[in-house]
Amino acid sequence: MNCKKIFITSTLISLVSFLPGVSFSDVIQEDSNPAGSVYISAKYMPTASHFGKMSIKEDSKNTQTVFGLKKDWDGVKTPSSDSGSNSIIFTEKDYSFKYENNPFLGFAGAIGYSMNGPRIEFEVSYETFDVKNPGGNYKNDAHMYCALDTGTPGSTQGATLNSSVMVKNENLTDIALMLNACYDITLEGMPVSPYVCAGIGTDLVSVINATNPKLSYQGKLGISYSINPEASIFIGGHFHRVIGNEFKDITTSKIFTSTGKLATAASPGFASATLDVCHFGIEIGGRFVF
Repeated sequence: MNCKKIFITSTLISLVSFLPGVSFSDVIQEDSNPAGSVYISAKYMPTASHFGKMSIKEDSKNTQTVFGLKKDWDGVKTPSSDSGSNSIIFTEKDYSFKYENNPFLGFAGAIGYSMNGPRIEFEVSYETFDVKNPGGNYKNDAHMYCALDTGTPGSTQGATLNSSVMVKNENLTDIALMLNACYDITLEGMPVSPYVCAGIGTDLVSVINATNPKLSYQGKLGISYSINPEASIFIGGHFHRVIGNEFKDITTSKIFTSTGKLATAASPGFASATLDVCHFGIEIGGRFVF
């Protein structure tokens, strides 16, 4: 099930559960500050990543194989000597970076205008997803590195010193600038109010060591509880997807080798990666009216 289907299914289930108690009462809405009001909000967003498989290649060369560092790498980036012309530490063939979920480092703030039902807001959010260490089997951060090799596939058991460059990938960071249109559904005689939002905007996505601007869209669905006329708290779900999966201007570097052999290592340049970026999760926060 893809990311969009997951969110649509959750939305439909939630809307059906809300419908029996909904009252679209014009009298209640007209009695409460018909002029509208400005508000600010802040929220915490534990998020699950639903990314596609990453592929990466050099821009100016024909990358044939991507090798990851061997799982038991000792962490030595400049060995005292090498045996042969091949770097035997990059041996994990067809390696691809994967990302963890984001249970802690997801936050957002917004400023908006509420019109007793409809709302419009400008939202800034921050999410970061660490690179996954599959099974915890990679030592000394070996899971963060890969080599891009242009040698003939199958001709070597690892990345070739004179035809490979490498990249380091610590995490993916997504800073989103979104314009959301929302609607709060009034429940007659109750302090709770379901809400639904849809938004479009621009994301600044940092993949490996390059930041690319991308268009994006999102949806939010939840329920808020009014503490008093000026303050409320809310909990809900969110879905966010980046439009376009190509990320450019990734700088490469020479692969790990002894100082004496740096001159024979392939020259670094730039690479591009493809990755579908989609994430969803819950949001917990507060809203304050001026």
